[in-house]
Amino acid sequence: MPIEFYRDMADADVKALVAYLRAQPPVKHAVPKSEYRMKLPEAYGPSIKKPIVAPPRSDPVEYGAYLAGPLGHCMDCHTPWTEAGIDRKRMGAGGNPIKGPWGVSVSRNLTPNGLKDWSDAEIARAIREGKSRDGSAQKPPMAFDWYRNINDADMKALIAYLRSLPPQPFGGQPAVTRK
Repeated sequence: MPIEFYRDMADADVKALVAYLRAQPPVKHAVPKSEYRMKLPEAYGPSIKKPIVAPPRSDPVEYGAYLAGPLGHCMDCHTPWTEAGIDRKRMGAGGNPIKGPWGVSVSRNLTPNGLKDWSDAEIARAIREGKSRDGSAQKPPMAFDWYRNINDADMKALIAYLRSLPPQPFGGQPAVTRK
């Protein structure tokens, strides 16, 4: 759970998520005990004392950051991690190896260094369809099926945010390998 990002989710979006979950029919099955494969922080931060409001859609960069952060949690995989948590000075630098049944995928650098030759249409296709710039298939865990319905205005804001990130060298091997 990318709790570090979810702490910034607007109250209205949290309420909508809870309403959706409560509307789903119950499923009864045995759930194995949780297994944590990375060091968890002692605390997830101080108590949230005031309401959190989403940035206005009229500010595409700020709204795009909101989409890439707490809502889509793109930066969870596409930013290097350290023992202390996500490296907020290297947002979007990529380089995280992510192991799964598909093998190992390494998150792409989403800053202008990593996307410098990509058109907005190519970025949108990668997010929505899982097709790389050259047309090859990208590996999971990128949630293409979930992102394929991002509307054009939100995709434009997301791309505006990615284009606004400070250029970063490729993340390389992070201090924490996530499984």
